[in-house]
Amino acid sequence: MKTVLVFEPDKTLRTLFKEELEDEGYHVCLSRYERETLALLKHTPVNILITEHQLEPTQTYTNLLDLAREVKQIPVIIFTSHPRALIDCEWWGEKKYVSKTSNLDVLKETMREMLDYRRCIDRFSRSRSNLKQQEFYF
Repeated sequence: MKTVLVFEPDKTLRTLFKEELEDEGYHVCLSRYERETLALLKHTPVNILITEHQLEPTQTYTNLLDLAREVKQIPVIIFTSHPRALIDCEWWGEKKYVSKTSNLDVLKETMREMLDYRRCIDRFSRSRSNLKQQEFYF
């Protein structure tokens, strides 16, 4: 079962995430605060991070994204209602912006795509590692 960590300050949206994503078969960890999210990310095996967009990111938020992307190599989805963020939408490592609505279908599809992509990268890395370990005799 894949684990999703959701950082969302709004209680209604946290509840919506939990219900919808658990119905899809995900284990969902919810967080309201940046520091709590950072602690969960450090100590919980997570497959994907969903976070709201910060117009003025704090150092904690920046650390959170850096830890997810660079250290743990976890795909990150920025769930946002800010049109400016969507204009800047691009793949950056494994980060994707998704427009914030109460219909989570686009978000769920994006999650599936990113997890499939991550699975392919992991398989490729393992197969390269296996080839390096084998000795070839001619």
